[in-house]
Amino acid sequence: MRLPDETESVCPVCLRPVGALLVPEGDEVFMKKSCPEHGDFSCVVWRGVESWKAWRGPKAPPAPELGRNPACPGACGLCSFHAQKTCAVVLDVTSRCLLRCPVCFADAGSEDPDPPLELLLERMEKMRPQVGEAVLQLSGGEPTLRPDLPLLVEGARKRGFGAVQLNTNGLALAEDPALAPRLRDAGLGWVFLQFDGLSERSSRRLRDKDLREPRERAVEACARAELGVVLVPTLVRGVNDGELGDLVRFALGHFPTVRGVHVQPMSFFGRYSLEPQDHRRITLPEVLALLEEQTGGMVRREHFHPAGCEHERCSCRGTYRVEGPGRLVPLGGTPCACRSQSAEEGRSRAVESVRRRWGASLEKRDDDGAGDALDRFLRQEGRVLFSVSAMAFQDAWNLDLRRLRECCIHAAAPDGRLVPFCAWNLTAADGTPLYRRGAG
Repeated sequence: MRLPDETESVCPVCLRPVGALLVPEGDEVFMKKSCPEHGDFSCVVWRGVESWKAWRGPKAPPAPELGRNPACPGACGLCSFHAQKTCAVVLDVTSRCLLRCPVCFADAGSEDPDPPLELLLERMEKMRPQVGEAVLQLSGGEPTLRPDLPLLVEGARKRGFGAVQLNTNGLALAEDPALAPRLRDAGLGWVFLQFDGLSERSSRRLRDKDLREPRERAVEACARAELGVVLVPTLVRGVNDGELGDLVRFALGHFPTVRGVHVQPMSFFGRYSLEPQDHRRITLPEVLALLEEQTGGMVRREHFHPAGCEHERCSCRGTYRVEGPGRLVPLGGTPCACRSQSAEEGRSRAVESVRRRWGASLEKRDDDGAGDALDRFLRQEGRVLFSVSAMAFQDAWNLDLRRLRECCIHAAAPDGRLVPFCAWNLTAADGTPLYRRGAG
């Protein structure tokens, strides 16, 4: 992509759509924009101009003739201008939470009553034809506060969701030894476990409590239940950005229960909607550099490529075969430079990739000869892979509406609409949300 580059964004104060320009300054790429009412804004979006130019994903760019909804992002539905299918749909089943994490993008912790089980099952029924084979993520708030959570998982499977993911802080899994097997028996695919690092300091800074011991017990509970786990750190500069290597080694020490580490650099929305300073932002190239440095080259930048579904600057992934606690063999390679993958192809491959990496069983399967070489290898060997990935969520300062238009992770709004995840969580500088109002 050439620089400077014109795009569109929003004013961080009023969330009005405004024009924006992506410009290089030194070795960084900045988004610059101006609101007629609230003035000029600038935000770093990428560090490493050359890597910006070289970073290309396999997905075909949207057709120019599709145009853009002039009300975007304030009128999502999804509208006819959205360029991507749903790979994962996030269903908030509660807005309650026992924690008050300073970096919570959901600003969870209200005492609003949970949506009734019957209402959530009805919403699943209605959304299933819209989202096709998408992964269903049960989220919140803290979903495990619902005693009927296994019934929600079971209901999702009965309504045709082939892969169900639980987003959780893990406290209930640690305290109740019966919960993980109940969720597995109900049909849960895997657990996305909030896990910021291994130090007391980072836990207290990010979660206001020392959660190291209960999170390790949560991993052990999932191991006994044979549930796959993905560790999900919120990465904050100066807090836990020196712990990525230790986190990868911890994950490998608990493989194959732990299937990967999914890094989420902190974004400035939800409870942490204060105006950011550029030196606090961690961009995707920096995540990869930190991983390479802190793992001693076991995980390297050249192992990663953009995801094949969402916009290429939203996420990246490296996939590995584990050959020992300190030995990873990278799989795959450089994505096709032709960028010919359609939205439907991207959705199908992304969903299957997630199921294969995070929900895989250790049982050996017969090979029917179909699929690509990697698929056949996995079926023949019955192997569980290990992945390291990162996703850069957008906030009101760095929102690029082209990226939003290609989003494949969609939140299920209470009124039945599907809203791109970064729009769903978007908050203005004063904390006012564009969409999210709780589980509803």
